[in-house]
Amino acid sequence: MSREPRLRRGRPRFGVMLAVFVLGLLAVDFLLFAQRAATMKPDPAVTGDAIVALTGGSGLRIAEGVQLVSEGRGGHLLISGVHPDVTMEDLIGLAGGDPDVWACCVTIGHAAETTLGNADETAAWAYENGYRDLILVTSDYHMARSLLVLQDAMPDIALEPWPVRTVVDPSHLLTDYKSLKGVFLEWAKWRVTTLE
Repeated sequence: MSREPRLRRGRPRFGVMLAVFVLGLLAVDFLLFAQRAATMKPDPAVTGDAIVALTGGSGLRIAEGVQLVSEGRGGHLLISGVHPDVTMEDLIGLAGGDPDVWACCVTIGHAAETTLGNADETAAWAYENGYRDLILVTSDYHMARSLLVLQDAMPDIALEPWPVRTVVDPSHLLTDYKSLKGVFLEWAKWRVTTLE
């Protein structure tokens, strides 16, 4: 009796076991990412030279950025990634806030369409204005990748995270398809970014 057929049968089992192991690692990595995002909290004492809010989702990120600049936590706010057709009045209607704060202390960036674009737009703005320390406002699940990409674009500028709560209850993440899809896609993008 030849040993070759038995060896062939063993290889697929090893391949299946390896695939299951890798999928298990990826699942654990995703769940840890989702847990970190859901439990991330801003430092209540954080301040910076300026603030940058990345657009996306509802107007919560923009509203948080305006609130931070209103509280004096940063001297100016850049809202990065605003669609070219959107005006300051549209943003005030969406996010609220004191129109005087908007007039004096908010810059609207229309150039960015992606997180990489946000990084380029923010870096150009920060260097032009001499900012050395920025508060970064984005959603909790977007924060990890945003920090990586923006830090890569401006390594000599400190970034202080200000996550906006999006993942309300991580225990419901697996039963809420829309949230699961959003967090999963962001995890995949973050993981690819860490490997580049």
